[in-house]
Amino acid sequence: MNKLKFFFLLSTIVTMLCVNVSCGGNTNPTTSQTPIVEDNEVAVIVMSGQSNMHGSTYFDNGQQWLKKYLDTRDIDMQPFVDGINEVQTSFRGYYPYGGGNPSANCYASNMEDNMAGKFLPTKLGMGYSQNDMGPEIGLTHVLRDYASEEKPIFLIKSAFSGAGFSGHNDYNWKATKDDGKVLWDETKLFVHNNLALIEDMGFKPVVKAWLWHQGESDANSVQQATDYLVSMRNLLGEFREEFASYAPYEEGESIAFVDCTIYDGKRLTYSAVDTLNQTKKTLSEESDMNFLINASTKDLNGMNFEIGGHSNIGGCDGIYHYTTEDCFKLGEEYGKILVDNFII
Repeated sequence: MNKLKFFFLLSTIVTMLCVNVSCGGNTNPTTSQTPIVEDNEVAVIVMSGQSNMHGSTYFDNGQQWLKKYLDTRDIDMQPFVDGINEVQTSFRGYYPYGGGNPSANCYASNMEDNMAGKFLPTKLGMGYSQNDMGPEIGLTHVLRDYASEEKPIFLIKSAFSGAGFSGHNDYNWKATKDDGKVLWDETKLFVHNNLALIEDMGFKPVVKAWLWHQGESDANSVQQATDYLVSMRNLLGEFREEFASYAPYEEGESIAFVDCTIYDGKRLTYSAVDTLNQTKKTLSEESDMNFLINASTKDLNGMNFEIGGHSNIGGCDGIYHYTTEDCFKLGEEYGKILVDNFII
C-alpha cells in the first residue's frame, strides 16, 4: 500500500476517533453533531470503461470455464448463478459503433427502460450478453462479506464495448464541450437514476469509488496514448464534480478512482500500449485517492492477466478479452483495493 495513502487514511481514522470518542469532541448524543456513518448509509460503486469492464468473458459457453476455475479454489459457483443479495447490481451497456442507434440494442438489467436502471442480486450474465460476465463477479466475491441483505453494497455499471476517447465524435468518453459526450452524458443520467432508486429504498447512497477499465481503443498511436492523460484527467474531474453531493463528506475528491492497465502481452499488440499504461500510472500518482491495478504480463510485479488473442483461449468472448479466470481475478483486485484502503 502506498505510504502516503496509508498515512492519509490512518490520520483520517484517528481524527474520526478523536472527534467521536476521546480527544475532546462533543460525545453527547443529544447534540446536533452529524454522525460519521448514518444508519441508512450504503456504499455505491460505479463501474465504467469499455469491453473488459462491460463484461465480454464467457463464464460457461459449454465449457464450464468458471466452475472449473472456482473448483480449484474451493469456491461454490452456485451463489453466482442464483444471485448474491448482499451486493446489488444495475447495469447497462452496448457496442456504440455499429451504426444506427446503438443504444437501442442495449443489454441491461432493466430491458423495458434500460436508462431507468434496476437493481438485481449480482449474478452471472450481467455483461455484454446473458452469456458473459465482467469483473462484477470477482468484485462481489470480495465485497459480500462487507454488506448484508438488509444493507447491500450497490454496483452501478455503465460501460460500452469498443468505446474510447479517440475519434467517433458521436460516441466517445470525452467530457469536454463540443466533443460528443454521449457516453459520459448517458452515464451521468444512468448513475443519477440509480442513485434515486437507492434513495427510494430508504437508503442514503454514498459514491465511494469509480472503477475504470478502458484504453485499448486509445493505444493505436503514441499521440492517442499521450492525449489520453488529458482526456482521462478531464473525465475523472467531471465525475468527481458531478457526484460530489453523494461523495464521502460531500467532497468529490474523496471518491476513489481505481484504474487498471491494459493488456501488454504477446497475444495481441497495441502499438502504443506502454505509453498508454504510463499515462495511467501518472494519473494514479496525482491523488492519494487514485489507484492502479498492474495487470502487466511484462512487469515482475504485474498480475499477468491474459486475453484470448487469436487463439481465443480460456473463456474469452473475442480476441481482446480476459480469460474467465483473469476476469474473476480482476474483480477481486478491485475489491481488495477498496477493502485494503478502507474505502469499503
